[in-house]
Amino acid sequence: MKSGTREDFWWFNNGVATVAGAAQIAGKKVVIKDPQIVNGLQTSHEVYSYFQTGSQHLDRSLLVKIVFAPESGTTRDRIIRAPNSQTQLPAGALRATEPIQKDIEESLYHGGDYRYERRASYYRNLGFPLDQVASMTRLAREFTAFVLHEPHTALRHSEALLLDDKHYGQIFSARNNFDLYRLTLDVHAHLRRFLTVYTKDRPLLGETIENWLYPLATVSAYTLTRLRRPTACDLLNIDLDHLNTELMERMTKSIEQNFKSALRTNKAGGVDRIARSPEFTDRLRQSIISQKYFHTER
Repeated sequence: MKSGTREDFWWFNNGVATVAGAAQIAGKKVVIKDPQIVNGLQTSHEVYSYFQTGSQHLDRSLLVKIVFAPESGTTRDRIIRAPNSQTQLPAGALRATEPIQKDIEESLYHGGDYRYERRASYYRNLGFPLDQVASMTRLAREFTAFVLHEPHTALRHSEALLLDDKHYGQIFSARNNFDLYRLTLDVHAHLRRFLTVYTKDRPLLGETIENWLYPLATVSAYTLTRLRRPTACDLLNIDLDHLNTELMERMTKSIEQNFKSALRTNKAGGVDRIARSPEFTDRLRQSIISQKYFHTER
């Protein structure tokens, strides 16, 4: 719609589609509960562009479709997916309404420490500190490193973890104890804080914390459980108080030795490529379980 015309806006735009848990008409007003916009990005851009041109004609009509879809059941999810089926969306956007995602959000919320963002930037826009906000991508990567013991996968395929059915099913499963998600975030929070302080005086090879964070999480799983192949149940029995500064320094130095050893035989690879290889993950595991001072069971 051009700013100089008087035609109604909705003649030229598809409008906005919204689902709601409840809707009630009160005179000329519609009162809706739990609204969620499921389509209308193009219309939003047109509205923005219209006012950016300095247009002042406010007597315009916008088509809004409100669909009453109860939160329970699959109807709402199907409605959300339908208008977006041909739209490229961020990884995990269409999985955000799945029951497992809602359950994780509830579990982390009631614990009081984390806000799980099923919808991008939702809690950040509400002003919650970044260290309390966990996105689906962050949880997927950290779970892959700590619980699945695959730091190379966490580094290489951050978005694919939310789209690939195989990976998604391993990470986001109702069979998992929800405390495992909190533990995963807690461990990485400890390690991230440690690395932030550690690197002030001792620069890391590759100068990227992520290349160290995920391998360090995997090493922590072996070290804290004292097992060669710790299961989810084994991880839930660890004592986080044991993840102290001294232990984290020893694990970091061990990873550094392995990086240097790998670089001697593959200088062209660089830390980035080495950290993303399954061979380096295997090298780390063998190195850790062979070190007696970690008291790893055989």
